[in-house]
Amino acid sequence: MSRIFKFLWVIALTGCGGDEEFAAFVDNVTNNKNHAIVAEVETAPTLNQGIANPAIWIHPNETAQSAIIGAGNGLEVYDLQGNLLHLEAAGNINAVDLRYQFPLTPEPSTLIAASNQSDNTLGLYTIDPDTRQLTSIAARTLNQDIKVESLCLYHSPISGQYYAMMLDSEGIIQQWELFRTSEGRVDARRIRQFNVGSKIKGCVADDEYAHLYVALETGILKYGAEPEDGTAQMRLEGNNTPIACLTLYYAQGQTGYLIAFNEGNNDFLVYQRGNDNQFLGRFRISGGNGIDSVENAQGIAVTNAALNHTFQKGLLVAQDANNTEPQDKSNFKLVAWEHVADSLLLVADTTLNPRQIGQANKNNTVKSVQATVETEPVQTSGDAADDIAIWIHPLDTSLSTVIGTQKQGGLNVYDLSGKQLQYLPDGRINNVDLRYHFQLGDDKITLVSASNRTDNSIALYQVNPLTRQLENVAARTIKVGLQNEVYGLCMYQNPLTDQYFVFVNNKKGDVEQWALLDNGTGQVDARQVRQFNVGSQTEGCVADDQHGQLYIGEEDVGIWQYQADPEGGTTRRSVDTTGKEGHLTADVEGLTIYNAGEGSGYLIASSQGNDSFMIYKRTGNNDYIGTFKIVANDALKIDKVSDSDGIDITNVPLGEGFPYGVFIAQDGWNNKPVAHQNFKLVPWEQIADSFGLDKQIGENPWF
Repeated sequence: MSRIFKFLWVIALTGCGGDEEFAAFVDNVTNNKNHAIVAEVETAPTLNQGIANPAIWIHPNETAQSAIIGAGNGLEVYDLQGNLLHLEAAGNINAVDLRYQFPLTPEPSTLIAASNQSDNTLGLYTIDPDTRQLTSIAARTLNQDIKVESLCLYHSPISGQYYAMMLDSEGIIQQWELFRTSEGRVDARRIRQFNVGSKIKGCVADDEYAHLYVALETGILKYGAEPEDGTAQMRLEGNNTPIACLTLYYAQGQTGYLIAFNEGNNDFLVYQRGNDNQFLGRFRISGGNGIDSVENAQGIAVTNAALNHTFQKGLLVAQDANNTEPQDKSNFKLVAWEHVADSLLLVADTTLNPRQIGQANKNNTVKSVQATVETEPVQTSGDAADDIAIWIHPLDTSLSTVIGTQKQGGLNVYDLSGKQLQYLPDGRINNVDLRYHFQLGDDKITLVSASNRTDNSIALYQVNPLTRQLENVAARTIKVGLQNEVYGLCMYQNPLTDQYFVFVNNKKGDVEQWALLDNGTGQVDARQVRQFNVGSQTEGCVADDQHGQLYIGEEDVGIWQYQADPEGGTTRRSVDTTGKEGHLTADVEGLTIYNAGEGSGYLIASSQGNDSFMIYKRTGNNDYIGTFKIVANDALKIDKVSDSDGIDITNVPLGEGFPYGVFIAQDGWNNKPVAHQNFKLVPWEQIADSFGLDKQIGENPWF
């Protein structure tokens, strides 16, 4: 790290760049200065000499009446003067955490979770603001099948769901979803488990960045906190010593700090929450004010809230396992945050309401919708399901079907309840698309095309409207000219010439356009009419028949618009990009178009890297409208959509479940229960109402 960069960092961090500030920064980071901080208050001794993890509860109306909830011989509630107010006799508690605004009735409440070593259960409580006493709200005894060493809570900023992360000492992490029952209590179900491969001491979840930090004997690991985030991890640099516990300081603008207790040196390490968790400095809590130093802390908590005259700019609470007086029993030390902030040039921000941390920002362009139907899982594990096409029944639209690719073996056909109607084991089918009214002999058929990676060909089918099943109509094995195996595919129909085309592409960015034709014997053939290259790997594409445009997703780059007719050449326009300048997060995957009538509507893209879907105007410069995610539908036990590939949409009403049409997305992680990949169906009105979009009642394409 250069001196210039450090100087700029100090300016950004402190709002100033004088010599004194720069010298202090060098002391903190480069010289690793260990600042001595003195506690202002200590609590009465805990009732249990063992681990006693704290949580800070902020009173909703009078912050001076806030409390510290400590884990020990039960749950111990202390006031800000250190007095024991209440003991909830809940057994030998080794960890506690809390979140606000849990949707209990008749109004949102504080949710407190505690792990009980006495019977290895998860306890769930709330607190009465008037009496500051705890009440159990668990719907049942929540037995754990691991020996819980610690826990932390997570409130998803994406879905609004609440979770408990349960840790055992050998490295197993279980994620439990917490939900309100019809009786107004709280139940839980396990939805994720993984192993970090090392002994765990504690954890903390970031409710704004959706991160999970885990304290190990060898440092700190960072994971994604969402249930489908997998096990990708990042180790925080600069520390390989034993970490006992973690906490987060929140400030405005998603800034703030990660604080860790370093058992190897009996001090506290401070990192930024953002900016790759850069190390900012260290401090220790020394003896003073008639209060001894903190040693062997097994729990810490912090808040930015202005509480009382002693803690006007926030509070840090640390458990002291080696409290010297009285009787060597552990207790909690209360430190004014401003002393830490002043010593390490940190922010002391009292403007952020800690009771609102993690609440979904209703003004954000990221909206949440829920699937109401999911298909049966595909036949094989791993990366198997990919793309879909919606077929509209000519007489009864509620009998319409979903054609989904199974790129390890063939094609599936599902009804609108998600039940599989047909499986064609025709090879590694990757993408699929369809168009209506293709003239084949004396009949007008629905022509379905698909990219087959097994023989590098274009597969062609018709839909039998009587059986709703696919029938092969290819005149031959239509081998494409792509040097690498065929990948993405989409279709285009010129409304003026009534000519049908199919586009195929590969991982090198090569694109071929093929004209589809009746060979005169009741079968469909094709000939190549165009070829170009987009630059790098591509897959998702969609053609706007009415406007004669082709949209292609270059996975690491963004979305391009080309002309769809063979004479269109290579002229193109950028619609959106990945990275800081755009709205997309690589990979760009599926693309689809919603028809709102009279040439208007929306282009929708799958942004796989952040499990999101982007909406753009169909016309003009394709202005960005907003982003949505498909979150879990607990009532129907349908999990969220993540790592999505293909998507499709229709504005045609498809019966009672989809009166304004349906949006369908592939789900790369299918949980609740864990199963092979599948496809999720979302009523269009959920998306439309979230953004104030059109809900065009589309006509049956057969007429």
